[in-house]
Amino acid sequence: MDATNSSTSLSFEVAAFNPSIIVGPVVLGALVDTCLFGCLVIQTYVYYANFANDHRAIRFTVAAVFAIQVAHVMCVSATLWNTAVSAYDDPSKLQILPLASAATILFTGITGALVESYFAFRLWKVSKKLLLPILSLVLCIIAQVVSIVITVQAFKTTSIAVFEVDQNTPITLALTSRVLCDLILTLSTAWYLKNQRSGYLRTTNMIDRLVLWTIETGLITSLVAVLVISFFLAMKETYIWVGLYTILASVNGNSLLALLNGRLIFRSVTSENLHMSTLSGSGGGRNKQNPFVINATQTVRGPPEVFKCDKWEV
Repeated sequence: MDATNSSTSLSFEVAAFNPSIIVGPVVLGALVDTCLFGCLVIQTYVYYANFANDHRAIRFTVAAVFAIQVAHVMCVSATLWNTAVSAYDDPSKLQILPLASAATILFTGITGALVESYFAFRLWKVSKKLLLPILSLVLCIIAQVVSIVITVQAFKTTSIAVFEVDQNTPITLALTSRVLCDLILTLSTAWYLKNQRSGYLRTTNMIDRLVLWTIETGLITSLVAVLVISFFLAMKETYIWVGLYTILASVNGNSLLALLNGRLIFRSVTSENLHMSTLSGSGGGRNKQNPFVINATQTVRGPPEVFKCDKWEV
């Protein structure tokens, strides 16, 4: 009788196991994260090839993000192995929290802190005010401290179900702080850039491009974090939130590199405008210098923080 009940219980567990919502999100998240890491490698090469004169703090930040992402993708790969290979013949192993997953939480938090710290510095350079940058840094610190606490608990806990229940509030707090920090940084930076528009068409167009680029790179990270929170709170029984959380660090790293490398676009546009202005001023006649003076002023007029590509300006 006991053997019959045991066989029935085992059959029920196997029948109830749905790999499409357990294994599938983890595999898909790992694959997407690997692709994003490839993009990060390319963007890192482009950055060091074109901005070798950036301040050492910025170059160190990029190097730190890249090194952390190397460790992050290794942990994600180990988690993928545990999920898709080690637990292939025994779905009950999927309830065990791998050590690589715990390390992934740590690396994701560090990447987010580095990226948000740079964005806070950029907001200060653009706005020349301290309130919003300090507020965003406070939220960043809160998220980072909570992430460290979650990581410690993850190393101590072996059951994913127990981990999700016990760390429900800390995980929600950390992700919410990240979302609020990203929104403050993105929207505030876009607002201050928008207010620096001038009456010159070329300067206005460049600022509009920069505002759009800022919003695009900033809101993507916020969107991913919001999705992680939503699926974590609404569908803990699935691993959809795990798959989304897997790519969060790579999205943060790529947003930083995309913003830094985006200066190449504005540098090329400025050079092209100056070249066209020089050609328009070489047409001969008594007034041949006037078009050059006017167009060059239109090209470079505007906030130094927007157009300069020296050590600190972005």
